[in-house]
Amino acid sequence: MSRTKKFIIFTIIIIVLVLISLFILWLITKTHKLKFQVTNANLTQFNFTDDSQLLFQLSLNMTVKNPNRGFGVFFDSIEVVVLYQDIKFSNVSLSPFYQGQEGKSLLNLSFDGQQLMNLDAQQLAVFTLEKLLDIFSIKLELRLRMRVKIGFIRIKLNPKVRCGLNLPLISHGRSFIRFRIIDCYVAY
Repeated sequence: MSRTKKFIIFTIIIIVLVLISLFILWLITKTHKLKFQVTNANLTQFNFTDDSQLLFQLSLNMTVKNPNRGFGVFFDSIEVVVLYQDIKFSNVSLSPFYQGQEGKSLLNLSFDGQQLMNLDAQQLAVFTLEKLLDIFSIKLELRLRMRVKIGFIRIKLNPKVRCGLNLPLISHGRSFIRFRIIDCYVAY
């Protein structure tokens, strides 16, 4: 084979690889448009016992929206982790599901139980202040394993969705105070 033919074949291979890379980059930016939103949240128990056990009862509703027309997303696993002052106190794993093109799914999540949490003096002071206000800052993290398939190309992604919430303790009769979403974003 002549040098010219080798050069042409090499150039075609490079162009194809660059096009595939650009397509994958485009696909990742499109999946970034997936929207996760907390639509409702109720915190009915959140207090510490004398032996540093956190007693909690939390329920959340989330919507997952896929605004893309070109593809659906397979959520192979979703682990939802709940944190207080960056300390995990509960988690739940959801069943795999498919989110269709321009589709919307509702996730109903419930967390209740108790967890040993050793808070330092500063964290305990924050808890005491939040207890006085009856509004607690809780973080939600969704650890996703998902696949996107367009034609013969399949891409696996492992993004995280992080949401910050200010949740009132509704067991004290202050039902007029609603939860507030501080921030909700997708991180790759």
